Amino acid sequence: MKVQDAITKNVVIPGQVLQSLIQRQMSGTMTIYDPLDESVFWQLYFGGGKLHFATSGMGKRERLTYLLGQLFPKAKFPMGDSFSQDYDYICQIWKAGKLSLQQVRQVLFFTTQEAIAQFLSLPRAAIKFERALNLDPLLLSLSLKEMVRPIQPTVRQWVQLRPEIASPFQRLQVKDFREIRSRSWLNLQDYQFMESLREHLDQQVTLYELSHHTRRSTLELSQLFHPLVKTGLIEVIPYAGVPQKPKPRIACIDDSKSIQRVVKMTLEASGFDVIGVTEPALSLSTFARQRPELILMDINMPEIDGYELCRLFNQSEMLRDIPVVMLTGRDGIIDRLRAKMVGASDYIAKPFNPQDLIRMVQSYVEQTSAQSTP
Repeated sequence: MKVQDAITKNVVIPGQVLQSLIQRQMSGTMTIYDPLDESVFWQLYFGGGKLHFATSGMGKRERLTYLLGQLFPKAKFPMGDSFSQDYDYICQIWKAGKLSLQQVRQVLFFTTQEAIAQFLSLPRAAIKFERALNLDPLLLSLSLKEMVRPIQPTVRQWVQLRPEIASPFQRLQVKDFREIRSRSWLNLQDYQFMESLREHLDQQVTLYELSHHTRRSTLELSQLFHPLVKTGLIEVIPYAGVPQKPKPRIACIDDSKSIQRVVKMTLEASGFDVIGVTEPALSLSTFARQRPELILMDINMPEIDGYELCRLFNQSEMLRDIPVVMLTGRDGIIDRLRAKMVGASDYIAKPFNPQDLIRMVQSYVEQTSAQSTP
């Protein structure tokens, strides 16, 4: 199969595509979408014929909590509100001295191997390939054979489960515990075990969360629940089947990675979703796909300054009603007046107090929400 096919075809055989990309020593990120649950997708990072990391595209907190619990059952790894990327978090706990480099590589290997098992159990899937890698630092580099050989039995077991339980991101809901108890083939010990999980099952948590709570593997739990799912006594709900209130989306346009990092950490910890844009020229097309509720924008940027970009936003019918707050080191009266003239709604000087930024963002988001409420 040609690499071009992997990029352009809607549905392909995932294992064959991965093998083709690695044989050609391609570098980049492959995203694989689960056809049985459109809310679930996986991401593989590879380069020069080696695998560097594999993870889920969503539900990273639930999955990493389970995986760390499997590896280090007695250790605790608190994940604050600012948690967003599992790879970054693993590197952070290494740099904080909570894990040795050898243990970090063990975590990355285990995390990657578990994702590969899920990925290879897909008979066919929609796939997207991008040349960007976005892993820093690179701590793992393994051959595909080295990763796959030990998990072949696990892959086969997940293939058998997939028609009823697509992945550990599935949520299970028991319809009637009395019906389950009446099944003669279910032994008392298994029934009592499921009864002990009643509260969690009622909350429709994922299999990853159930497995973390019980200290059993996701495969073991899935095999226990599988016959009951097959007979219709347990209902399977897609990962995104439980609606969650969307977070307000804030955009930050700044060519400084340090400013991007501060803004992202500050606002995500307060419940916002942050889009970071370091290339201003791409902002118009980015916001057309992911419309923010507020735009934070630096003035001094190499390709196009903030004044000109703000003027372009105001000329766009799609973007002109989005508030723009200038985020810059300039703090003169002339700069403030000029920002107002090109359509900026407000101005905050760097370095800023995180609480001041949060208050300003919240006030604009509340205004937008009030205006859109009938």
